[in-house]
Amino acid sequence: MIPKMRNVHPGAILKMELVEGRKLSVSEISKMLDTTETNISKILNGYASISHNMALKIEAVFGVSAAFFMRLQATYDLEEASKLQA
Repeated sequence: MIPKMRNVHPGAILKMELVEGRKLSVSEISKMLDTTETNISKILNGYASISHNMALKIEAVFGVSAAFFMRLQATYDLEEASKLQA
């Protein structure tokens, strides 16, 4: 049997890459993505989803496919919903 992997919010992946990897601050990221620091903070800490528009901004600025983040978000959301059904 294949063990289930822990469900990781896509914001955590974004945080690892941008904050920890590229050493960018929330302020810098928010300016680059033309959004508020509050919005970025919520995404990075798993309190807000990555919207389609935000995924497109991430793709334009950082070169990571918008579809990649949409798949991560959909997978995360589905897993969270299935926990509520159990």
